[in-house]
Amino acid sequence: MARRNAFTLVELLVVIGIIALLVSILMPALSGAQRKAQSVRCQANLKQIGTLLLIYANENQGWMVPLGVNGRHLGAGVPREQRWPTLVFKPPVWNPPVMLCPSDVQPAEEHSYILNIYLQRYNIKFGKTKGIPSSEVIVMGEKKSNLPDYHMDPGQWDYLVEEFRHGLYVGSNYLFLDIHVESQHPKEAKKLAQTEPWDPTPTTQPNQNPPGTPD
Repeated sequence: MARRNAFTLVELLVVIGIIALLVSILMPALSGAQRKAQSVRCQANLKQIGTLLLIYANENQGWMVPLGVNGRHLGAGVPREQRWPTLVFKPPVWNPPVMLCPSDVQPAEEHSYILNIYLQRYNIKFGKTKGIPSSEVIVMGEKKSNLPDYHMDPGQWDYLVEEFRHGLYVGSNYLFLDIHVESQHPKEAKKLAQTEPWDPTPTTQPNQNPPGTPD
């Protein structure tokens, strides 16, 4: 009788164990690569938004943060068709896909990013930073998923800003006034301000009545 070749039960268990070991080694690397890819896509989103904000600023006396009359926030507190993205994106739309970070799961009001309201409080326009390097002034960052806010107001960093969207060692992505985008750990992001994160600490006094969005 011809002898049949086959694996024994012990050999099968050994092979299964080796496969399981290899999978356990590869999974963290694959997960890290996926997080990195999502972070890069998020940076591309912020870069595109920064370009559109720059176009908006060129058409509105240099103002990077769209506001309503008497500095009214054009965010979750107003009807969707009046929110600031409708002033920046063409054609007007309140929830463009580029406002979504791929690492943000089910973000409130269909956006992942928030604008820095300090730019209006201190009359900081594009190209006019009052002696502060534009590469250190944050225009936009990432918000916590469950919050609908569109702006980061004074005192809201801990409540509103997502510090670790892309991992404990990477932190989150930020758009700066010179329109460059980079990932920063919260400790690095907070070092940019002497008083409060996102506060550029300019030499002038805060503007109590920031200008409204020009007609």
